[in-house]
Amino acid sequence: MSGINATFTRYRAVAVIILGLIAVLALSLFVYLQPGVKKELLPVTQTVDGLPAENDLPPVYFPLDPFTVSLQPEDGDYGAMLYVGLTLRLRDEKTRELVESQLPELRNHLILLLSQQSLASLTSAADKQALLKKIKRELNQQHPNGQPSFVTDVFFNSFIVR
Repeated sequence: MSGINATFTRYRAVAVIILGLIAVLALSLFVYLQPGVKKELLPVTQTVDGLPAENDLPPVYFPLDPFTVSLQPEDGDYGAMLYVGLTLRLRDEKTRELVESQLPELRNHLILLLSQQSLASLTSAADKQALLKKIKRELNQQHPNGQPSFVTDVFFNSFIVR
């Protein structure tokens, strides 16, 4: 009898820890499987406009080939260039097909927009965020009237000013 008590006393701490872990795992599994909780636990991503992105559909990303544009001269300083690569987050796969069909026009609008920028207007992080908003607005103005915006967000892949 004393051998059983000694063994039980010896492993009591281990048994309490194991039972505690089982209880925590069971409780977390119960909470996770509750209806309606899963969506609330998902992180909400922000767009460049500060609005939450929609979590209903998986995002569709459309990377654009990087390109180089000449920037507006400042104080007689010529030759400033911007090398930029962008990725667009689109509404759905149908929108991806629309963007692919209009890609030459969209790239033209992007080049015109970016070539209007000056070196001083691209220095801070806030300036770059404002540029992302301009790009998103410009691209969404190119879709047919009456349809919702097709570009939900814009991301820089590369951004080099020389």
